[in-house]
Amino acid sequence: MIFCIPCLVLVLYFLVASVFFPKYRIYVKDGWTCFIDKLKGKDCSLSFDNKMRLALSVWFAEKNMPAIGRFIGNKRNFTIVMMFVGVILTIVSVFLFILMIKFLRNPPCDTGVCGL
Repeated sequence: MIFCIPCLVLVLYFLVASVFFPKYRIYVKDGWTCFIDKLKGKDCSLSFDNKMRLALSVWFAEKNMPAIGRFIGNKRNFTIVMMFVGVILTIVSVFLFILMIKFLRNPPCDTGVCGL
């Protein structure tokens, strides 16, 4: 299942980005199709993760960061970076969820007097 993580991270990223930028909505569909194909054990017919890996590598190269572009261009490095980003996003999401639960349990202004 580790091989599915880069596609899943990209789908989540483009899902959030597509809320604000409609041009990214097509990537959500392509990424989800690729994720499901890889989850079933089939080769991804769209090669979505390879397309995004190359696009990210070219973007870094155009921004005068060729070393990072070469690093991301390597498939193994891209997978490691996407897994790292996925872990960080998961940790941040869990932390924010815990903060939201604490806020809903004890709102700061529940007595009518705000301590601002």
